Amino acid sequence: MGEGTAGAIDMGRLHAVLARADIGDLLARFAHCLDERDFTGYADLFTADGVLRMPGAEHRGRAGLAEFVAADLGRYHRTHHLITNTQVDVDGDTASSRSCLYAVHLRSAGDPADWWSVGGHYAHTYRREGGRWRIRTVDITPIWLGEGARPDPGPGPGRERPR
Repeated sequence: MGEGTAGAIDMGRLHAVLARADIGDLLARFAHCLDERDFTGYADLFTADGVLRMPGAEHRGRAGLAEFVAADLGRYHRTHHLITNTQVDVDGDTASSRSCLYAVHLRSAGDPADWWSVGGHYAHTYRREGGRWRIRTVDITPIWLGEGARPDPGPGPGRERPR
């Protein structure tokens, strides 16, 4: 409620709440596009001058982004991305967020134990264009990596089982 006026709506606060909801939906589409292998849809979430940065790799611009991501994630049978604990700061038609990231990468269809995972943070910036929020930048910062259980190769040279 606005100060001094019963029932008045604080339009700035309402704008920020609606922007946070729209950005939350954008982040959900970000994860779903990756996991559904919709790399074209993923690229469409970015501004034309968008930037994707991760350790050892960077892509600039929406053009070619789908192919860049497909070359990285397309080799996996499936992925599962979770984005949590998102804090969004809105400033007019720009915004930023920091989120926790958890992603699992299943290497093959035949072995559900053959996976690797990563946990860390996403840092996003956004710009509203034509009434639609888009990702301007995303920085991926891994903190830890994990592996699924590998099958025991059994006894063999140098792998004798203790008795």
